[in-house]
Amino acid sequence: MAVPAASEPSPESIARTVAALRAGGLAIIATDTVYGVAADIRRDDAVRALYEAKRKSADEPLQLLFPADRDALAPYARLSPDAARLIDALGPGPWTIITPAAEGWSSPALAGGATVGVRMPPVATLQAVLGELGAPVAASSANRHGDASPTTCAQALDSLGRYCAVAIDDGPTSHGLDSSVVDCSVTPPRILREGALPADTIAGHLGLAGVEVVRRAGVQG
Repeated sequence: MAVPAASEPSPESIARTVAALRAGGLAIIATDTVYGVAADIRRDDAVRALYEAKRKSADEPLQLLFPADRDALAPYARLSPDAARLIDALGPGPWTIITPAAEGWSSPALAGGATVGVRMPPVATLQAVLGELGAPVAASSANRHGDASPTTCAQALDSLGRYCAVAIDDGPTSHGLDSSVVDCSVTPPRILREGALPADTIAGHLGLAGVEVVRRAGVQG
């Protein structure tokens, strides 16, 4: 597949991206942290193509990017009390919260597990795509597994462009660092990756003196 020409954010580029996702294509789009590669969560074939493009093991789950509306999570995730507390306190931002998946829902994005990583990036272009699509997207950083996460569209295209149908260039990402991943499916919660959201901020919202940090951003996914 030829590398797509990146488009600037516009109603037309958003509509093209939504059409490509619905057709089972992959899209490069900016989050607040890094550029991501996304697939319509309703298209298992597209989710599998995302794994293949990244050379990511099928036993490693993907994130889901959601509209900035907690009600949108219900078909896909069951919020633990800690997950609900964090989402309400933080609002959309540079976090990924792991919580139990909704009963009766399955997807290759779960990698056979019973939990799902949810994100709500506060990026207008991405939120417009999600709103028009009417569903979350499965996503991961737009790089080959193990490489540095891209903070510009050019970097993302260089890495995964040939596997994608569309790309929107939204400029450099605002944080330039991967999201902080908080596992709220366990008690007490633990930080699997400290990224753009500091560990002490997370601990404070959870009412904890501290939270176990498994690793810090720099290990890519």
